[in-house]
Amino acid sequence: MRVLIWAAELARAFWLEVGGEEPFPRGLRRPVRALTLTLEAIPALTAAKACRWLESNGIAHGFTGPDRPLRGCLKTQDGHGIIFLDAVDPEDEQRFTLAHELAHFLRDYRRPRQRAFQHLGAQARELVDGKRPATPGERLGALLGEVPLGLHLHLMDRDEQRRPVDWQSMDAEACADCLAFELLAPAEDVYAHRVASETRKGLENRLVRDYGLPVAQARRYTRQLVGARRSGEPWLAALRASLRLNSVRQSRAP
Repeated sequence: MRVLIWAAELARAFWLEVGGEEPFPRGLRRPVRALTLTLEAIPALTAAKACRWLESNGIAHGFTGPDRPLRGCLKTQDGHGIIFLDAVDPEDEQRFTLAHELAHFLRDYRRPRQRAFQHLGAQARELVDGKRPATPGERLGALLGEVPLGLHLHLMDRDEQRRPVDWQSMDAEACADCLAFELLAPAEDVYAHRVASETRKGLENRLVRDYGLPVAQARRYTRQLVGARRSGEPWLAALRASLRLNSVRQSRAP
């Protein structure tokens, strides 16, 4: 059974920060509120409704894409975040959406932000938050420390099939799902409670019953845990194919 070490470490750090792990199935709402995060549930959530909520609260959003239905989304600013959920989604879908958006906050926003502070110092806060340009010294420090200065990611853009529009977004979405799985159903715990005769279908059912995953997500997580390569998501399959191709190219480089 596969354990993604980076996801396990991030999840472990999160639970330590919020004062301890929740019992299963995890709701995440209480521990999320222990961070600099706000939860907002909007019935039949769409991009336009999320934007209107932000505008009505005096928060700029910068989203200019077409309106579309959303299960959830995340807006970050100055170290804080707002997670939007579709209030009419079933409980299990809201649980996974919340875990997915929390994963974006932890991995794609807060972690690189903290790395920037470690390498550039607290005086770089306005730089990291996009309120001033970097000085030559800061650019050099960021280069030497391999710290990205552009921490404001826009991951909501989708093509006509509602797929991420670039590899950066695809990678971020795939990693957010992996961390969401680890937050809700840690691989080590899933492994510890297995039985020798458990089938693939039995594992799927246990992920739904004991950990509260939606059926479709339980099926995907089962494939991840047991090491199957098949994927029902074309964009994720394309990402994996690209990574394998890049690996071949690098191995053939002089």
